[in-house]
Amino acid sequence: MKKFVLSVLCALVSISAYGQGTIALSNILKTPVTVDGAPAPAGTVVSFATADNALVGNTGTVLGGGFFSAGTQTLAGLTGDVSLKLAGHTGDGNWSYSDAFSVTLGGAGTPPSPAAALPNGVALDISGTPAVPEPSTIALAVLGGAALMFRRRK
Repeated sequence: MKKFVLSVLCALVSISAYGQGTIALSNILKTPVTVDGAPAPAGTVVSFATADNALVGNTGTVLGGGFFSAGTQTLAGLTGDVSLKLAGHTGDGNWSYSDAFSVTLGGAGTPPSPAAALPNGVALDISGTPAVPEPSTIALAVLGGAALMFRRRK
């Protein structure tokens, strides 16, 4: 009896997962992710976001050359036709977002439909943050230059 109850519970849990939308977090053979116009390096973080920039699903990382493949993502609470964005950052936590795109999420129906794919032409260009030296760094550079000039005069 315990095995039967456990089997029914497992079946219910797996069926309830199909009530949520699924999409493949992958851009293989599609538009690569870029950072300031150049292909994103390995380790760049990517995810999906809703139209209001709220992140949904799990994150993935770029494998190299701007391409990523992080498997099928279950987007809790989203089903059917939705508007999503591709989001990414280079490790600094400052997310950049693509233009919104419409997609019909998979997972609904009996039997469940396959996961949706990222549409062609979805481009994400991540803004790199320029390095701005602190004033103390500039002051140290000036002192070092002055020390070199002072030593040269002696």
